[in-house]
Amino acid sequence: MITIVIADDEKLIRAGISKILRDNIDVEMEIFEAKNGQEALELCVEKKPNVLITDIRMPIMDGVELMEKVAALKEKTAIIVLSGYDDFKYAKAAIQSGALSYILKPLDKKELVSTVLQVISEVKNQTQQRNEKVLKSIIDEGRVSGEVDVAGWNFPNGLYCLSVMGPNCKKEIERAFVDVEYYTLESKKDYLCVVIAKEGKLVLDTDISLNSLIIGVSMAFDNVTSVRIMKKQAFIAMLEYYFNPRDHIFYFVDDSDINDFTRQDDQYERCITRLMVAESEDIQKEVDQLFDFSDYKNSEKAVRLAYLYEKITANLSTRYSFYSSNDSYLLLKSIMIDNIWQFKNLDDWKHMVMDYMLYLRELLHQNTVEYPYIEEALDYIHSNYSKNINMAMVANQVDTNYTWFSEKFKEHTGVNFNEYLKKLRIDEACKLLEKGCYKIYEVAERSGFGDAKYFMKTFKESTGVSPGEWKRIHEKS
Repeated sequence: MITIVIADDEKLIRAGISKILRDNIDVEMEIFEAKNGQEALELCVEKKPNVLITDIRMPIMDGVELMEKVAALKEKTAIIVLSGYDDFKYAKAAIQSGALSYILKPLDKKELVSTVLQVISEVKNQTQQRNEKVLKSIIDEGRVSGEVDVAGWNFPNGLYCLSVMGPNCKKEIERAFVDVEYYTLESKKDYLCVVIAKEGKLVLDTDISLNSLIIGVSMAFDNVTSVRIMKKQAFIAMLEYYFNPRDHIFYFVDDSDINDFTRQDDQYERCITRLMVAESEDIQKEVDQLFDFSDYKNSEKAVRLAYLYEKITANLSTRYSFYSSNDSYLLLKSIMIDNIWQFKNLDDWKHMVMDYMLYLRELLHQNTVEYPYIEEALDYIHSNYSKNINMAMVANQVDTNYTWFSEKFKEHTGVNFNEYLKKLRIDEACKLLEKGCYKIYEVAERSGFGDAKYFMKTFKESTGVSPGEWKRIHEKS
């Protein structure tokens, strides 16, 4: 809905402009009229119009003063100026007040329609960009900024989130939903995530040209404040394709029973921690077990695949950031792993993950052949991080000079000992908080921080949020 205010002291001109717009612009519009600048300003404050069409010469408050006051309002309005005086000073004042266009009277019908269409298009683009920015901030921060009013925002009947994969998916979605309100949350090659108005479900059910795409659909929600949950649901639904490749549209079904991922956590940790000590064949077996979904119910396989995807993409490359950032081949592999939608089946993605781990294993082995005590030290750290350990203790454990150990440890891991240990403990704390069953002081003890106050301070410095906020955010997710 586009809202327009027309301000002119001549009733016939206001009526004429209104009729021209209604007859020639195929956009849902709400038009209000004002006979002077004061009335127009009051309408702008109350109605928050997208477009203001105003004459320059009006009683009580002229167009120049009106534009200055409208430009100062919080809600921005596109301004089109009308004037019967071809005078540069008026044009200059209009431009300085933020007017997008200046039209001379008597009005040319085509020029008016063309100008308003151009302004409406610009307003839609600006609204689209602003709203998408708000939606992305909700996803990133897990909350709505206090400055943003999202009650019933653009979706009076509710909304869905779609995760879409397939060649040319962006163009196909743009074409299919040309008459449906929607916003893009994420766009990559062969992948798109959008929020659509609830009315868009009819398009999903009837547009057979969408059959070439794989589409995951979230549950319906009342407003955009739940967009983070919706995005996760849509992504899980899309991953259902890897277990039911004959279908192309998948609707998320809530299964609240799936809340224990301990088995997958243990399998992943076993796989990662053995990279430096296991043979290639053993790593392959570990990865095969990690990707074995046969023991899970059909209804939970996609949920568990989404959990594994998040685990791998968020942890694997950062865990060995020194190698990920310094080896171009490994970096390329990590990008390909992130883009799971570019794999036709789950086996192909699994083999990419396996290739990454095997290649990383070789890099780790090459680096530890000359300094085997580093490997021993890392094993000791991962087994004892919850205890009160320090670098002197670890260096002594592996029977190495303290200074020499410090230098080689950083060379191997990319960070110094304290940073490595802190990150390991923060990662463990995050996992414990996400389980939702531990108190803050228990998380501090189990992750190796001991003192709860020091833990809370360090956690916020590392993650940007307090342990309590992290726990609440992931409980909502």
